[in-house]
Amino acid sequence: MTPPRPLVVASLPARTVAAARDGAQLAARAGADVVEIRLDRWPESERDRVDALFPLALPAIATFRSQAEGGEGPSAPEERRVRLRQWAAQPFRFLDLESARDLPLPDGELEKLHGRILLSEHLTGPVPGPELRRRLAAADPRAGLVKLVEPATVTHLFAEVIPYLPRPGEARAIVHTTGGAGGLLRAWASRYALAAVFASLPEERRAEPPVEGSQIPCDRLARFFSAGPSAPLFAVLGRPIGFSRSPVLHHRWMRALGRTGLYFPLEVADETELALAIPGLAQGGFRGVNVTHPFKEAACRLADRVARDAEACGCANTLTFAPEGVEASNTDLAALLRRLGELKSAGAWDGRSLSVIGTGGAARAALAAARELAIPAHLFGRRPEPVATLARTFGASIGGAERSGLLVHATPAGRAGEAAIELPVAPPLGPGVHVLDMVYAPDDPWLSDRARAAGATYEDGRRLLVYQAAASFERWWDTPVPEPAIAGALAEAFA
Repeated sequence: MTPPRPLVVASLPARTVAAARDGAQLAARAGADVVEIRLDRWPESERDRVDALFPLALPAIATFRSQAEGGEGPSAPEERRVRLRQWAAQPFRFLDLESARDLPLPDGELEKLHGRILLSEHLTGPVPGPELRRRLAAADPRAGLVKLVEPATVTHLFAEVIPYLPRPGEARAIVHTTGGAGGLLRAWASRYALAAVFASLPEERRAEPPVEGSQIPCDRLARFFSAGPSAPLFAVLGRPIGFSRSPVLHHRWMRALGRTGLYFPLEVADETELALAIPGLAQGGFRGVNVTHPFKEAACRLADRVARDAEACGCANTLTFAPEGVEASNTDLAALLRRLGELKSAGAWDGRSLSVIGTGGAARAALAAARELAIPAHLFGRRPEPVATLARTFGASIGGAERSGLLVHATPAGRAGEAAIELPVAPPLGPGVHVLDMVYAPDDPWLSDRARAAGATYEDGRRLLVYQAAASFERWWDTPVPEPAIAGALAEAFA
């Protein structure tokens, strides 16, 4: 028997009555079942007006998250109790009580709430699996729902969370993990018969960041859960990974083509954790994953079969899971070849040679594209040994004074937290040079500033992102993304 799908709870970042009412209407249209009102985020003047919330478009949870458990509300039990009593009189479906601060209630008050309690605990660090199970089992049986949240890596999730989850019959339990791996258990909530999933407002419509960074948009979750257990999962793996726009693209095309799946970012700590994650994902309903910095070379080594494009690059950015095993492919190569052809046709590049900055997976794809086009490539990097190794592998020259009409920047520099690159020998820039930056929408304009100051032209990697995502989509769904849909994604990306 298939368990009922989890409730989708949209956590509202609203800080006022009016914003919460608007957020509840948006969540209802997006398919959420319940909204969470984060009253700890509200100023005192708005907390006094909670009665003005009702009627709401959806049933609501009143949450007064303490600072001790990651919120903005008070941690002193006496101060909390005054507000919680006030809000218990309002028609909230659930009142979120923190087990460490809000219990025990005075005699008789627990019974008066008639199953309206959501009993929660937000841990500051991961705990061993037996301790997680003990905490869930020790929760007051009169609570309507029991929620436990802890930070976890993929390794901890597989070893200390999933084996200790409540049995499917214990339908009142909600277990979430936070951090880079937090989306995984939320996506698997139906698989493990969890009672609810806390989600964000739709990504395309929200004005503020999610209340919790690992929340998945409620519209995507609602559609995925409603499709049943056969709907596939997808993810983009890397470190860091929160910047990725791949989920937006893939969900846009799934909607356009009438397909249902769920795609979300998943951070892995290192190559060891990546090797642990791949078989677990393949067995857990995933059809494929994209892999980005710094794991593209490792992804190729973990595959059972390597497609020609990945073999040409010596790395992979796409893994496809099939009954016969894991296949590695490289859609960066297809994206680069398409863009290079466009640049040559448009007269932005003479097509004679290119230069590459970097020695990672993106640089490998750029060098493979040059080899495919049978043109000279010049390689630049900070560390002589990797530069020499990669130049030998791809038959490239180690950069010097040669000026190419195209410069491909293939390092993470430009993203938040990544410093600009200072090279021992810099590729020549000047009029007639086009700079193709594989970083899309960079936070730091160091490269575009240098290119334009030298009289060169510049573009970031948004177009490449769309092209490689479309190629991955086609591999997983066995259907190409129509050109009008690609054009729509490009128009949105460059709006």
